Amino acid sequence: MKVIIEFVRYQYKQYALSAKYVAPLIGLFIVFQIMYSLPPAEIVSSFAIMGLLLFVIMVWVGMTCQEIEPEVSEQIIILRMQSERKYYIGQVLFSGVLSGVVTLLSLCVPVAAHYLQRRMLFARGILVSDIIGGILLMFACSFVGSMVGGIFSSRIIRKRTVGIVLTVFCALVSVTRIGIVAEVPVTKYILWIVPPVSDVAGWFTREEYFEMGKVMGAFFLLMGYGVVLAAIKVELCKIRKF
Repeated sequence: MKVIIEFVRYQYKQYALSAKYVAPLIGLFIVFQIMYSLPPAEIVSSFAIMGLLLFVIMVWVGMTCQEIEPEVSEQIIILRMQSERKYYIGQVLFSGVLSGVVTLLSLCVPVAAHYLQRRMLFARGILVSDIIGGILLMFACSFVGSMVGGIFSSRIIRKRTVGIVLTVFCALVSVTRIGIVAEVPVTKYILWIVPPVSDVAGWFTREEYFEMGKVMGAFFLLMGYGVVLAAIKVELCKIRKF
């Protein structure tokens, strides 16, 4: 486990040096500007929609962060770790770390703005349940998004154009799944394969307060998809080799 933790730290440093985070970070702050430009906002629905948008951003991050390590460096690190599985599990954990950072940023910025603006940003006071619900919901959306991006990265799909097309298609279907199923109910038997982020966001868009039972259900549902995608990614990377 110590080896994997050290690898995650190494990945973090490499990612910071690569500057691949700049564009997603700019995108995130543009989202903040749009989301909270017309106060007062409803806390629960804002955090739910933010989770949906974080899914899209982390799909982008998940795809690009797989490209920070040159192929030769990957081979050397795997030899030093003496395990391909540990290396790829480390990548998954690193995606989890990025998801956590993005989640905290997406929660702290509006909460801080709310108090700096004399509690005018949101329509009501912020409760502990809002913080917990926001963290769980946004982290789950972020993590499953990073796993979707990782599945279609150039490390697994060698033709970059094909990988980008599949990534965009999967992300679009995921965020519009609830609408597609509502229009064509039979598609639910096919679209179960994509993460139900739009469905989960829909559970909260009209709620005034977070219901912890519903939040935990959403968290475990999305994390379940994320863990399955992570396992598939690890195995595909082992099969694809270099």
